[in-house]
Amino acid sequence: MLFDIVNASIDKLVVHKIGSRTENTENVYSKKCMDLEEDNPVQMLKQYFLSSFREPVLYHFEGTNNVNDNIVYQSACAIFDNPDLFYEHSRIIASYLYENSSHPQIKAGEFYLALFNDVQIFDQNVRCLGIFKSENKETYLKICTGTESFDIDCEEGINVKKMDKGCLIFDIERENGFVASLIDKVSKQEALFWKSDFLGLTERQDNNFFTKNYLNVCKEFVNNVFTAENEVPRTEQIDMLNRSINYFKDNSMFNEEKFEDEVLAAPDVVQAFNEYKDLYGQENDVHFNEEFKISPDIVKKENKSFKSVLKLDKNFHVYVHGGQRYIEKGFDNGKGLHFYKLYFEYES
Repeated sequence: MLFDIVNASIDKLVVHKIGSRTENTENVYSKKCMDLEEDNPVQMLKQYFLSSFREPVLYHFEGTNNVNDNIVYQSACAIFDNPDLFYEHSRIIASYLYENSSHPQIKAGEFYLALFNDVQIFDQNVRCLGIFKSENKETYLKICTGTESFDIDCEEGINVKKMDKGCLIFDIERENGFVASLIDKVSKQEALFWKSDFLGLTERQDNNFFTKNYLNVCKEFVNNVFTAENEVPRTEQIDMLNRSINYFKDNSMFNEEKFEDEVLAAPDVVQAFNEYKDLYGQENDVHFNEEFKISPDIVKKENKSFKSVLKLDKNFHVYVHGGQRYIEKGFDNGKGLHFYKLYFEYES
């Protein structure tokens, strides 16, 4: 987790009901904030709101030219400046969420606005504004004690281990659109609504951002350029993927010149890679730094997508982890089939 919630506490909390524009149901607003007394499940609510934020990617409200027109950004500024305006702006944000819920698959649900104290991020204790929405309900069995036996009843409720939509806005870097974290456990179309249409967030260009995009370039270069169509054997493609991810695993700092020497090696491959990287940067509005600190969280997350499997028909899967010189490809004229020859010292 990018931030520490151990000492965090909920200072203010309000719940409103968000209607469905598709079903023509309106918002229903609470008349006041919740009374956060000891008998309320405050600790459970804290865990429900905060524990699901595990993604290493951070965001901010995009564009210095547009940020002052962003309703959520304006409300966050107002609440951080004057917490007494918390309830007033909870209704403003809830109304704005309803206005932007035009996608036919967006459901009605509960809207929560919470103000947290003492959330630690970047070695600072800061306030944090949490915006959450729960949409999906689950059915729970409830065992009741009867006079002569136990009875079973059903109740519909929210699974506190599953957050549907959430956003945390940390009270730092206001001039750059704050720092924010995001959750959206839905389809890509709806995710675009939550992240872009409603919140207006874009990825923060930090070490996580640069690490993720450089790894994406490595994968896409192998898939689109370093291919069999360009007379690159599959074993060399896998070897390139292995060298790429291993560079990010083995180094704490990225250096472009070192990466080109150790991973790309051949001048023609370096040229082709840089041409593809420039094209990727233009299409995705990414400027690549020649040096940056590698994010271990991103490397760990992306590692599983660097597949080093050589699939041979439906009979064999060969996992190649390096040492391309220990595998040779050939063709058996008698059988009319391709084959691979593997060299090794021991088996287990």
